[in-house]
Amino acid sequence: MINAKEVHFAVVRGVSGNYDQCIKPKGNNGRIDIQLTREQHRRYCQTLQQLGLTLLQVDADDRLPDCCFVEDTTIVAGETAIITRMQAPSRVLETAAVKKLLASYKTTREITSPGFIDGGDVLRINNKLYIGLSERTNQHAVAQVKALVADNGYEVIPVEIKGTLHLKTVCTYLGDGCVIMAPGHFDHNIFSGYRKVIVSGEEAYSANCLAVNGKVVVPGGYPRTRECIEKEGFATVEVDISEFRKGNGGLTCLSIIF
Repeated sequence: MINAKEVHFAVVRGVSGNYDQCIKPKGNNGRIDIQLTREQHRRYCQTLQQLGLTLLQVDADDRLPDCCFVEDTTIVAGETAIITRMQAPSRVLETAAVKKLLASYKTTREITSPGFIDGGDVLRINNKLYIGLSERTNQHAVAQVKALVADNGYEVIPVEIKGTLHLKTVCTYLGDGCVIMAPGHFDHNIFSGYRKVIVSGEEAYSANCLAVNGKVVVPGGYPRTRECIEKEGFATVEVDISEFRKGNGGLTCLSIIF
């Protein structure tokens, strides 16, 4: 079983007409094809629906090139949705529309200054929240998250990371006590109680997978990683997200699942 309980909803946000102006990885000047990006996003959303999720859609905003990476706006912990405060100046307005939508489903709380945090740094495994300390997430925000979830039975575990944008860029949960990770970015002993799939250096990007209701969604083009996941007993579904990789995004970045 992939999750302790099934998930039912996925918040997704459309692709900005200015997505080609998003925050790109350092040294990556690859041309972004917005039409192809939107087609890949459509297929991603279709996959989530096929896996049993109801989509909650937020319109794209052309003022916000990175707005499709909706995961960074929110941390869901039980019945609480913690609205983040993003460090990147071009992204601070992304949270408003998502907060408005989630207010109909969850009790919303907010991270305040001097805290800043991206949802991509928060790996939820059952009642544990592993939070990566990165250029986008600081200790002040971790302390606020800890206080906000204290009454909900969640444990918050800070994780020092290096050489990566977010914790979930290099580590995600497949379910059934198994994590997938790219080596060299954090102390692996933090996950000593879990089974591990270690991806090869050339397939490091594929460490960002998305577990949904008994299946693991994997990025297209990483056959060895997919084979390793299937050897652990997980059924996989492949989705091509090459244009989102050019914008520093992965599979989990494109939805908030609960």
